[in-house]
Amino acid sequence: MDKNLIALKQVYKYHYTDRLETAAINNLSLTIEKGEFVAVMGPSGSGKSTLLNILGMIDVCSKGEYYFDGQAIHKLNEAQRTKLRKGNVSFIFQSFNLIDELTAYENIELPLLYLGVSQKSRKTRVEAVLKDLEMMHRRDHFPQQLSGGQQQRIAIARAVVTQPKLILADEPTGNLDSKNSEAVMAILQKLHQSGTTLVMVTHSAHDADYAERLIELFDGQTLEHENELIKS
Repeated sequence: MDKNLIALKQVYKYHYTDRLETAAINNLSLTIEKGEFVAVMGPSGSGKSTLLNILGMIDVCSKGEYYFDGQAIHKLNEAQRTKLRKGNVSFIFQSFNLIDELTAYENIELPLLYLGVSQKSRKTRVEAVLKDLEMMHRRDHFPQQLSGGQQQRIAIARAVVTQPKLILADEPTGNLDSKNSEAVMAILQKLHQSGTTLVMVTHSAHDADYAERLIELFDGQTLEHENELIKS
């Protein structure tokens, strides 16, 4: 049984503007094991967001191979990628991306509706993640009635309620103060300890210390090492 959830092999991603060809990802090869917590850092324009979009099957590589849990993603069309992504990959965003017209409960429930989960099962799963994240008392509140830290907790609950194989977090503490940042990172660490695979893009070296492994991107290429603070 393959221990890798993700395998990229000699991946390139080109962007084209005014006849210029720019390699956002440049001959990138990497593997991420099931259950790993990986942080991705690098300067602006280094390819972090492009990498996250490729891993999340929102974008495709221009050249190279991408395998997700053994499946060749680079051979799938858009409809096939979308179908595979649902339920298997979840995103956590810096700006939360909650729907203002829906309550906290309804925001969390939404991906389960898309997956056709029964009402009874939806209720069980939504209430379970609300309890885990200590947000049951806010279940009927709308996003604008919640603090930034509370909104991110709801966004995390929405990401985990489908029990995905992979969670991609894009600057998850970027809009939070230090106290709420610590709380969010503690939640992500707990998810990792439960066996969830996490890939987190961050500018924060402090947040990156929570990960097992750090991948640094420069001009679409990588330097990586184990996180000694976690291993020691």
